[in-house]
Amino acid sequence: MEMIPGARVAVEEVGWGWRTNASFEPGELNGQQKLVALSDLITHPVTRVVLVGPGIRQFTDALHATGVTVTPMGPDWLDIAARDVNKAVALDDVRRRLDIPVERTVAVGDGINDLGMLAWAGRSVAMGHAPATVRSAADETTGTIEQAGALAVLRSLVPDVDRSLSPLAGQIATAEASAPGPVVLRVWHGTGPDLSRCEAWTLQNGRWVRHAPIPSGVGTTMRAIEAAALEAGLPYPRGDEGRRRAQWRSVAGHGPAGFELPLSSL
Repeated sequence: MEMIPGARVAVEEVGWGWRTNASFEPGELNGQQKLVALSDLITHPVTRVVLVGPGIRQFTDALHATGVTVTPMGPDWLDIAARDVNKAVALDDVRRRLDIPVERTVAVGDGINDLGMLAWAGRSVAMGHAPATVRSAADETTGTIEQAGALAVLRSLVPDVDRSLSPLAGQIATAEASAPGPVVLRVWHGTGPDLSRCEAWTLQNGRWVRHAPIPSGVGTTMRAIEAAALEAGLPYPRGDEGRRRAQWRSVAGHGPAGFELPLSSL
């Protein structure tokens, strides 16, 4: 602090806010703030530190040398976390847990702290209001926040679906059209006749993987699922009710009873 007199320091309190040695303006930090003495900020390890002071960016390399991750957010702001703690690392952990191929990942960012995430993503998109450094690092640039640029990216990820469809039929149709392979619906009963869970699964690299949730399928019935699949114009189920019932197959786990309905020709 002797090198940057008057520097502001904030340490993260996960799930609550920040402890700070000086007040930050509303909007500068997410969450609540609690003013404490500077000495109290170094009493135990923390997940994240913010340093703000005139020209503090000049200390980026020196801080990097200590083994932490440092992200400059301007000449007077440094965001500091533990080694290898950044958006790219966190997202790749989620990707691996969900078994999503790297080439099917998409990231949208607008800040310097998004550079690692944009480099990681199979498709990287910068917001239109992002700094030039961020826009040059991305594969493409979308509109600004005011132009709902992120919405345009999200819409590009799913096929156009007939808006006259019911929510359930629309979700099933979207899941089937966006999957990389054949699709089945897997549903699980709750304690009664209603469904407690409904998901689309797809065949990928010779095995079935979860593709998308069907939120409108929760709390409905198997008869409603069949009707929605027919409304969406999908190949299955076909024929009268008796023949449609024959398409359902039992699946194990995830609830008292589970069933699977093919939506694509296998």
